[in-house]
Amino acid sequence: MSADLLDELVHQFSDPFAFYRELIQNSLDSGSTRIEVVLQYTPNKKLGLATATVADWGEGMNRKVIDDYLLTKFRSSKENDLTKIGKFGIGFVSVFACAPDAVVVDTGRDGEFWRVLFKKDKSYELLKLDAPVEGTRVTVHKHLRPSAYDDFAKQSEAAVRRWCRHCESDIAFAAGSADGKPAPEPVPVNAPFEVDAPYQVELKEEGTLIVAGVSRERPAPSGLYNRGLTLLETDEPLVPNVAIKIASRWLEHTLTRDNVRRDKNFEKAIDQARRLTKGALKERLPDELRRCAVDPKLRSDWQVLFTYALQTIGLEQAWLRHPGGGASRAKRKKVIFFADETGPLVTRLIAAGVPVVEAAGDEGFIALLKKRAEVLPAAGHWVHAEPLPVVRAPAFCAAMLAGLKAAGAGTRQVALTRLFGATTGPFALVKELGIPEPIEKASGSPFDAFAPPVLAIDLAHEELAAVTALLETAPRLAALLVARRLAVMNAALTPARDWALTQWALR
Repeated sequence: MSADLLDELVHQFSDPFAFYRELIQNSLDSGSTRIEVVLQYTPNKKLGLATATVADWGEGMNRKVIDDYLLTKFRSSKENDLTKIGKFGIGFVSVFACAPDAVVVDTGRDGEFWRVLFKKDKSYELLKLDAPVEGTRVTVHKHLRPSAYDDFAKQSEAAVRRWCRHCESDIAFAAGSADGKPAPEPVPVNAPFEVDAPYQVELKEEGTLIVAGVSRERPAPSGLYNRGLTLLETDEPLVPNVAIKIASRWLEHTLTRDNVRRDKNFEKAIDQARRLTKGALKERLPDELRRCAVDPKLRSDWQVLFTYALQTIGLEQAWLRHPGGGASRAKRKKVIFFADETGPLVTRLIAAGVPVVEAAGDEGFIALLKKRAEVLPAAGHWVHAEPLPVVRAPAFCAAMLAGLKAAGAGTRQVALTRLFGATTGPFALVKELGIPEPIEKASGSPFDAFAPPVLAIDLAHEELAAVTALLETAPRLAALLVARRLAVMNAALTPARDWALTQWALR
């Protein structure tokens, strides 16, 4: 093969650290159940020597395999073997993408033990070894400054994790430091085959494993693997809003290693993932929604699932998350209220069966929900009169009730409370203390014929601060002043009502 063509093959690898993927792929195909990647650095004035070794305990190579397949490009022993990953026989040349000074391959098989020494110009020597070698050991030698070695080690580990973390065999990595300290014991880089989602479902059949879950990320990521080795990881919307990972022996990489072959096997795998999404993933969605809604710590996961549910199962089957945690079915609610946090008003609304969903200031989420129902802020449409733990100023309350009745109000109870929600003043009309009232009712006039019968007064309001001193000492005078203020607020202080209040006070 000409030097120009070999250089062209090297340059097809856009990531110079992709050689780890190719070497580990060869180790997997050799049947090794463990593969170790170990980096060392030997300082020497300005430039030290870095070595990166990929070692396996597979079947190794004899002289014939070395001649026919390692040293002959575009030819592979893996043709038509679906248990093998490599198909093009050119992966080994990727070791030259990092511009090494030398590459050494030590290997053995059938009682033969060999060393292939590749020089910087890509020429090679084949040497017979006296000492036995188990499996294959490929060592890349490269002169680097200490700071460059640190970067080389970081990028090496990142590449091994990126390409090989889901491999079926054990993959371990270790790197010595730039001061020459030896590498520690290699540690596994293997990671579970799972997606970043609140929950996932899976499909298993011969040669294929698919996992899928509603993605926490947008756009949703997809990963394609052969025996766990990464072929492609992309945010291409293969299944919209669903994160998927597909490991299949039927999937193959392209010649340039930067994509997966879009053939009938690829189409079949994606179709399986879509059916998994429409089946098991969708079936579990309501239960998972409820689980995340109930747990105070899972707000973000609930919102991910709820947003997806609006597009798939509909609002009526979804579970609303209450502020702070808790759940109720949305069912066919025409109006849904939202709140950023829990509190007396929200707690009472939920207890009364009013749908309240946690929003936490997320305008985008509210805008999405408004496409399915009328959505209103709870604090802007309800008033809650929370009874005080200890009854205060009973004489004032009795006098206030008597004065209002004398003035023609239909009020049947007066109580000092704490007011929450859409309050614009110190007064609210409610049907019952402790039960939220819609703002249009609560802000009405006690002198109207159909007004709620209970007058709740919040003396903590600044408008009534001056009256509090009279509650115990002059409850009747305090009641007169508050009643007149209430009538003025509602434009109801007619001459007749004013005279009725005055006569009541003089009695």
